[in-house]
Amino acid sequence: MRNIAVVGVILLLAGGMLSCKKMLDVPSHRALTEENMWQTKNDARAGLSACYALMRAAMANENAHWVYGDLRGGDFQSTKRGDLRAVVENNLNASYTTMDEWRDWRRFYTAIAQCNLTIEKLPQVTATDYRYSQNEMKLDRSQAIYIRAFLYYYIVRIWGDVPLVTAPSDGVVKTIAREKWEKVLDYAAEEAKSCIDGLPWKYNGKSPEQQGDYRGQGESHHISITATKGMAYTLLAHIYNWKGEYDKSLEYANTVINNQSNTGYGFVSLDDLTRLDGAFRGRIGANIFQVDMNFDHAEISSTGQLEDWTLREPYIPKRESEIYVPKDSVLKIYSESREQRPTYFFTKMEEAYPIFFKMKQINGAVKDPVLKMYSSCIIVFRYEELYLLRAEAKARLGQTAEAQKDLNQIRNSRALKNVNVATAGQELLDAILLERRRELIGEGWYWYDLVHFKKIPQYTRLTQADVDRGAAFWPLSQEALSNNSALVQNSFWK
Repeated sequence: MRNIAVVGVILLLAGGMLSCKKMLDVPSHRALTEENMWQTKNDARAGLSACYALMRAAMANENAHWVYGDLRGGDFQSTKRGDLRAVVENNLNASYTTMDEWRDWRRFYTAIAQCNLTIEKLPQVTATDYRYSQNEMKLDRSQAIYIRAFLYYYIVRIWGDVPLVTAPSDGVVKTIAREKWEKVLDYAAEEAKSCIDGLPWKYNGKSPEQQGDYRGQGESHHISITATKGMAYTLLAHIYNWKGEYDKSLEYANTVINNQSNTGYGFVSLDDLTRLDGAFRGRIGANIFQVDMNFDHAEISSTGQLEDWTLREPYIPKRESEIYVPKDSVLKIYSESREQRPTYFFTKMEEAYPIFFKMKQINGAVKDPVLKMYSSCIIVFRYEELYLLRAEAKARLGQTAEAQKDLNQIRNSRALKNVNVATAGQELLDAILLERRRELIGEGWYWYDLVHFKKIPQYTRLTQADVDRGAAFWPLSQEALSNNSALVQNSFWK
């Protein structure tokens, strides 16, 4: 959304300058606190834009999305950086500045706080600015509700049990204990359901939920980045998948896939997935939900993108990448003879450190040979991933043939043969996990898949006893523990 980056920077700077006491380990001030705020349509727009901006800041900070979702699984290895090697080796108590950032959930709770405030305050704007209609308010408020629900789903997968904060802070110091993750996800699911009626399938001005050009922009501007019914249903499918309620996960995945005529979602070819200005540039039908990094809106950066860690000469002026996938691992993961993905996902395979080349959105408008600018979006949900999620739900519900059908649609789109018709039970689930690993590598899913499929002891050095003591989740930051006496560290990390 236009000017989200600017709004986000302003809010973060303002947040750092205000002196307030702390709730959780998050400053309890509001992101927008002026008495004359929340009076006009522009105020409403700024408040919602801040929700998107702060969500992005939390996910992109120090490449957090990929650190949480990929590095701990071990497919990627570190060349020299000790902090990245510590994550790969699951040494999450290591003493690095970046590790302090990754252990810290304040950015996520700042985004949640902004959502809480926006959800509460938007209705009052309709009374003070006649230009802000009830219809537009409901649409904006539904987006804030979606973002809050998504953020809770996101942090539960990282920290497990987390505090549940659902209303704006009143500035009074509070100690808030962690809630069981099941309760948090139940809340997120109900919130996701509640926002659906206020969201359109598309921002084309043809639905009662969204009329005319939304914020002065046509449909193409909003594809994949502005919350829709399809995003909300997809989020519900994932929430229930994480909870192990596969009948409900299947129900909501079916709702998305059966409404393809409304959503416009579809599969993406390997060429369109990986090319410059392809899926990772974004705003295409394969991306259900993405966090945008748009050159036109000054959202690009010279750091903070996965390319800054994975690429090297001759693509960027760096002699050695920070992370890579060893050649032996590539050959093991992509072992089938007709497999095409390594050709698209990797280059320099003959060298000691192959280059992970799936994302390479180096902005061509920047001519400086030293300062390269990256514009890859964070693809949160895409259509192929949803099909594999649905395949898992069907497999766990005993719908073997239907699960195979979904799995084979992905395999066939990648020139692979159908799985054997006798593949069922755990063997089928293993095939689905492997296909997720191959298709989604580098997109922030693999560690969560190991947690969900209960495969951590099989693929890492952590034992089942470690997992039982909380090793699957990140430790809380020391600042969080110091500022909120109600918090208790995961037993594994004490």
